[in-house]
Amino acid sequence: MKNLSLVTLATPLIGVLASLGIASGAYADNCRHSADRTATVDTTGASKIVIATGAGDLKVRGQTGQSSLQANGKACASQEDLLNEIQIETRREGNTIYFKTLMPTLVDASLLFNRYATLDLTIVIPDSIAIELEDSSGDLQLSKVKSAIVADSSGEIDIEDIGGDLEVTDSSGDIEIERVAGNLKVEDSSGDMELENIQGTVEIPVDSSGDINIAQAGSVLIHRDSSGEIVIRRVNHDVRIDSDSSGDIDVEEVAGNFSVGADGSGGIQHAKVLGKVELPPQ
Repeated sequence: MKNLSLVTLATPLIGVLASLGIASGAYADNCRHSADRTATVDTTGASKIVIATGAGDLKVRGQTGQSSLQANGKACASQEDLLNEIQIETRREGNTIYFKTLMPTLVDASLLFNRYATLDLTIVIPDSIAIELEDSSGDLQLSKVKSAIVADSSGEIDIEDIGGDLEVTDSSGDIEIERVAGNLKVEDSSGDMELENIQGTVEIPVDSSGDINIAQAGSVLIHRDSSGEIVIRRVNHDVRIDSDSSGDIDVEEVAGNFSVGADGSGGIQHAKVLGKVELPPQ
C-alpha cells in the first residue's frame, strides 16, 4: 500500500500541552461551548479511506454490511468562535475517500490554559476497506478494518481485529494491539507496547523507551531497542533482536532460532527454543 503524506493538523497548543504532559481531553470534562458534529459518506466502490484528525479522542470501527462512512462527535471549545471553526471536511477522489477535521489554530501563549478546542469522534466504516490514519493527540481506538497505516503523535493506542497488515508510528503513549491477521510493524518513541496474537511477522525498527511484551506471533524482528524490558512468548518461527541498549530480555517458547546481535546492559534469559541460540558474549 502506498503511503500518503497527510496534512498535519496538530496546532501549536497541542505540542505545548504534549510537552507538559497535559492531555487534550482534560478540557472536555469542563466544556464551556459544545456542539454535535456529524458526517456521512457513501463508500460504494471505495478501496481506501484516509482519515486525518486533530485534538480529541478518536474511535474507528469497521462493521460488516456497512455501506458508508458515518462519523458522530462532540466538538468542545473555550469560546464560541473557536467552536464554530471545528468542522469536518470530506471528499472523494476515485476509489479513495478523504476525511479530515478542521481545527482552529491556538497561538496565544498567554492564554494557554484559557483557550482550547477538541473534537471527540466515533467513525464507523465498512470492514472491507483499508485505511490510512493520522491523529495528532488524544486516545485512539481502532478495530475490525481490512488493513491500516496509523501515525499518532500522542495518547494511548488500542487496536484489535485487523484483517491484514498493520503499520503503526507513534511518538508517545502506550500501545496495545491484539489479533492481527497479517504482518505488524511498529515504530515507537516512548510508552509500553503490548502485542498479542499476530499471525505474521512483528517488526520493530526502533523503540526508544518503554517495555515490549509480545505474546503469540509468527516471527519477531527487533532492529533497535534503546531501553525497557523485552518479553517474548510463543513464536512460531524466529526471534531476532539486532541491538538492545538496556533492559532485560526474556524469551520463551520459540519454534525457530533466537539471536541477539548486541546487548548493552541487562540479562538475557531464554527457554524452550527449538532452533539455534546465538547471543553476544556476556
